Amino acid sequence: MSRILTTLHRSFPFSLRLQMASWYTTAFAVLLLLTGAVFYQYLEHTMEASLDTDLQLRAQQISGGLVLHNGIVTLPGFGQATPEQGLSPADVNAGALIRLLDAHGRPLSETPAFPALQVPLASITQPLQGIPWQGTVRSTSDQEVRLYSRTLTNEGKPVAVIQVGESLSNLHMLLHQLVAALLVVGFLVLASCAAGSYWLAARSFAPMQRLAETARKIKAGDLHQRVPVPPVRDEVQYLAVTLNSMLDSLDQAFSRQRQFVADASHELRTPVAVIRNKAGIALLETPRLEETVTALSEIRTETERLTLLLTDLLTLARGDEGQAQFEREVVQLDRLVETCVSTTEVLADERRIALAVQIPHPVTVVGDEARLIQVVINLLDNAIRYTNPGGQVWVSVEQTDEEACLIVRDTGIGMAPEHLPHIFERFYRADSTRRRTGGSSSGLGLSIVDWIVRTHGGLVSVESQVGQGSCFTVTLPLTSLPRKIDPPTLP
Repeated sequence: MSRILTTLHRSFPFSLRLQMASWYTTAFAVLLLLTGAVFYQYLEHTMEASLDTDLQLRAQQISGGLVLHNGIVTLPGFGQATPEQGLSPADVNAGALIRLLDAHGRPLSETPAFPALQVPLASITQPLQGIPWQGTVRSTSDQEVRLYSRTLTNEGKPVAVIQVGESLSNLHMLLHQLVAALLVVGFLVLASCAAGSYWLAARSFAPMQRLAETARKIKAGDLHQRVPVPPVRDEVQYLAVTLNSMLDSLDQAFSRQRQFVADASHELRTPVAVIRNKAGIALLETPRLEETVTALSEIRTETERLTLLLTDLLTLARGDEGQAQFEREVVQLDRLVETCVSTTEVLADERRIALAVQIPHPVTVVGDEARLIQVVINLLDNAIRYTNPGGQVWVSVEQTDEEACLIVRDTGIGMAPEHLPHIFERFYRADSTRRRTGGSSSGLGLSIVDWIVRTHGGLVSVESQVGQGSCFTVTLPLTSLPRKIDPPTLP
């Protein structure tokens, strides 16, 4: 059956609803067929048992009318068929099937139809041994007859054997009629089952249809649509919840993308506008040398800022696409931090900020040295940029049994608690007090730090209080970077 359905499905593709209805109907048909077969066998056995009981009672009744005279057993009125009966000697379906035998198994008398039976010898010898016999025999016309044999005793001695039979034709006819009725009823039940299965499948897939309609609306660009969640805790509810969760993620991703594009456009527009204005001043008909030099100097500054912004955007774009390559090498983190601090001392001196380094012992990690330098430089630049003149910045490197820890702490302007979960988002600025205080900044430094650290298998966290400063902590596993590096996608 399954092969037939598979062949039909390959030849004529069915809808999922029709497939489910077909499978349900097929399973019910098999169950109905097995139930009918068991019921038929049970009914046939029960009717044969009832017929055997009837034959036993009939034999007992007949034996009650027997007469024993001079050792001869006779049954008054038994032995010859009357003319008005008109029975054929081989007609086992009409009249009685009775035979009387003596204690030696010799026939004494029988009904006209009994000679047509093919009676086994065991039906005579077994009763003479005191054990009744019953079984199914056939007639010369190949009809089945149920036969029962028992002995008749007098003072404990067998004096005769009585055999009583009944044709099974009526029983078989009744069973055949029952089978025909079951087939008709079964066909009607299967038809009803198929229709009901199709209807139930349609109702079961109604939530799926609503999911499809919602998906079409989302395809049209409406990411605010959500799939209706059914109240019943089933697979459809689980699917709906999963789809809604996916839609929430997509909506947030698209929102971040739109915000990113808007922020990037804004950040790019500012240096481009400055370059255009300064170039206009430099192209005046009678420019003065001082004005031209100032304009060119500002153009170079904005060009550097624009280059930094584009470089950072390209770095993050490669990270999003998984194209950034990370080296796996042994890095002396203590020396790397000391080198980065020396590099940023010029910027710190310009802003009159004191830099302090605390590295009690050498620390070694495995990672990409160039990327780790970028992490340290960005954190130092962020600390110096948002620390007022006269403040301090502390850098320390520590090591435990499993990880290295880089801490950059400052006495800057700090941040409110509600801004901390978003500080590593692209172009995010906590408030107006954290606008750029000088120099060039792309607004992507902390996003790049978070991406590089997470790619190394580490974690970056921040603690901050308004007016008291911030503390950035980077933890890196001593054996970071798996052999196959797949940078995660930034939010």
